Amino acid sequence: MTVLLEKESLAVTSLSPALHRLSPKTWAWVHERTGWGWSNCGLVVSEGAALLVDTQFTLDATRELIDAIARAFPGVPVGTIVNTHQNGDHTWGNQLFPAAEVVTSAASAEHLCLEMGPEQLSVLSRSGEKSSVPAYVSKHFGCFDFAGIEVAGPSRTFSGREEVKVGSVAVELIDLGPGHSAGDVAVHVLEEGVVFAGDALFAGMHMVVWSGSLKACVRACDTILDTGAGVFVPGHGPVLDRAGVTAIRDQLVRVGESASGYAAAGVPVMEAARRVFAEHAGDLLHPERLFTATAAAYRDAGVAEAPVGTMALVEGMAALAG
Repeated sequence: MTVLLEKESLAVTSLSPALHRLSPKTWAWVHERTGWGWSNCGLVVSEGAALLVDTQFTLDATRELIDAIARAFPGVPVGTIVNTHQNGDHTWGNQLFPAAEVVTSAASAEHLCLEMGPEQLSVLSRSGEKSSVPAYVSKHFGCFDFAGIEVAGPSRTFSGREEVKVGSVAVELIDLGPGHSAGDVAVHVLEEGVVFAGDALFAGMHMVVWSGSLKACVRACDTILDTGAGVFVPGHGPVLDRAGVTAIRDQLVRVGESASGYAAAGVPVMEAARRVFAEHAGDLLHPERLFTATAAAYRDAGVAEAPVGTMALVEGMAALAG
């Protein structure tokens, strides 16, 4: 279930992102595009101070976000950026905020060195090779221009939970641990009842599980629900209410139960992924991502040879998509 939003700025086209007001002190930068790379951001503004949750995949997309913030809040600087994890579609605009403190969890920061960089992704998506992985990457990332990006990591990390103030607004940073990535962070704006969840939540589409644990993704959903908040901004897709988050959690549980059963029966992981696909794809977008969930469930079940790592998982998604 999604939450109706109040749009604060006019979109240039029907598919352009825009700032939407969630509460008196919080806004979401939401994309209507549903492909890989089009990610949501969060904004907290109070008493002349601003905290931004995540940046964008490219410099141009981040400049569009900066312009929207400047129009809505002239003269209010972004003093803090919280990166929910290290994937490029949430961090590669960091360099355009040189005066901001960039915060993430220690686990997320440690994973930065394992991420594919903009140069590697650009080469792979434009290689022209017809084999499954380059073709899949080109299909989903070939439209992005990564020119000029210099990956800017965090300037500070935390573990567990930490409270920061944005003006008079209390914001809790929650270290979710591994889930979608090796280290995920949620941002809970306590008095506003809003959580910016990053890619711990995908709305209207299947989750990518890079961490190798589907159980961890379920635990992250539980932690997010335990905040008691009523509005949740996913990393991708429309804003959710509690019922929407619960539906995502329950879907992950069902996928895990199916995949774990196949693991116990000794079914090869690709065959299991095909069966899970047939059972659970439903009407959610990007069902080939169920390969990553299946592989993660196999890792949870102790299957040592289950695929792990970016390239192995992309190869599996490409094969399942084909």
